[in-house]
Formats: sequence, C-alpha cells, structure tokens
Amino acid sequence: MDYLSFFITAFTTIFIIVDPPGNIPMFIAVTEPLSNEERNRISKKAVLIATTMLIAVTVTGGYILDFFKVTVDALKIAGGILLFTVSVDILLGSRRRETYVEKGKESIDIDSLAVFPIALPLYTGPGAITAAIVLYSSAETVIMKLMVIAGIVLTYLIVRLTHVYSNQIIRILGKSGSDIVARLMAIFLAAIAVEYFFSGLEGKMQSIIW
Repeated sequence: MDYLSFFITAFTTIFIIVDPPGNIPMFIAVTEPLSNEERNRISKKAVLIATTMLIAVTVTGGYILDFFKVTVDALKIAGGILLFTVSVDILLGSRRRETYVEKGKESIDIDSLAVFPIALPLYTGPGAITAAIVLYSSAETVIMKLMVIAGIVLTYLIVRLTHVYSNQIIRILGKSGSDIVARLMAIFLAAIAVEYFFSGLEGKMQSIIW
C-alpha cells in the first residue's frame, strides 16, 4: 500500500467513526442553553482533550498490546466486531448518544461538559480508539505511523470547524440531513469493520497453520 492510499484509509476510517457532521446536532443540543462565548470555550477544550487522548492511546496502544500479549490480528478481529456494532448503532439511531445529550443538559459545569459527554464519548469513543490503535499498529514505517497521527489531527480540525459553523451547517443540512449523512457513513464503517475482521482472522489462521 502506498503512502497516499494509507493516509486516505486512515483518515477516512477515523473521520467516519468520529463523524463530525453527524454529531453537530448533538453538540448543539448539549450546548443549547449556553452563550456563544461559552459554547466556543467548550468546543476548544473538548477538541483539544479528544485529540490529545486519542493520539496518546494510539501511540501507547502497541505497548499495551505487548504487555497483555495481545496480537494485532486479535485486535483486528475484536475491533471489527466492535466497529460493526457501532455502525449498526448509528444506522438504527443511537439511543446512547441521546442519553449523553440528556446528561449534558443536566450539567451546569461548563468545563466538565467539555470532557463529558462531548470529548468522551461523543468524539473519542471505543470505536475511534480501537480503529486508531489498529491503524497505528499496522503501519509498517514511521511515515505511515505519522500519517495516522495526521489523520487524527485533521479529523479533529474538521470537528472544530463544524462547531464554529454549526448553526450554518444545521440550517443547510437540517436534522434529517445530518442523520442521513451519519447513516451513509455508517455503511462505509460497516464495510471497514468486515475488512478488519477477516484480515485479523486470516492472520490468525496463518499463524495457526504455520
């Protein structure tokens, strides 16, 4: 796989899971009672926390796997199942996300709101963490590993832009439009999950046979 293809794969995978367009309505719902200044502050903090956490987990994930003696193939199989579950959850309409929104409305602590539910788990959930670790562990060169990091950073820059222009985007897409985008992305995520699963399964079978 050449560098460009790998970067596109890494960025697309992370982008689909993080789902910036699909999460715009949730972000607005959580921050609805707040002023524009408070919403902007929450956005900056949430994006910084989400980016830092995902990069940290991505880089150290390989060492964690070694410590627990878990192979990349095993992680691909588990990750494929998890990502497929996430995609189905999005396609059917995530009740968990609605729960996060309701909890966010009940909170009056702005700084805490940036951490939960916006940074975690809305933008950095188990699906994003699993996919990032798999991509980083599968990267064959330092450049490819840096491309995974770049894909993460680019995704969260887009998240920040969706926050800045959230009201305009909602007016253009509408609630139903955002839902359609989210579900369309979920179909691609399901396909990626299947590839992860069978790639890991193939690696496991080869290790058993040989």
